[in-house]
Amino acid sequence: MRLRPRRSADAFDLMLAGRAATIESIERDFEDRVYLAVVVDDDPGREFGILRQPGHRFFFGPDEVEPLAEAPL
Repeated sequence: MRLRPRRSADAFDLMLAGRAATIESIERDFEDRVYLAVVVDDDPGREFGILRQPGHRFFFGPDEVEPLAEAPL
């Protein structure tokens, strides 16, 4: 999927705009909001995100991501 943070996102989320990422988990907070925990595909520390370590796992709303186009056969 491709990250498309809202205009009101923080600076770090905006720096990730347009990057490809993989959903690591789907989370729900105490106010019943849904978030996608993602790891950025080209992050050199990606394996730390998969292990749920801080700094390599990022949270976006479902409306802040878009599917990647399918590769032609």
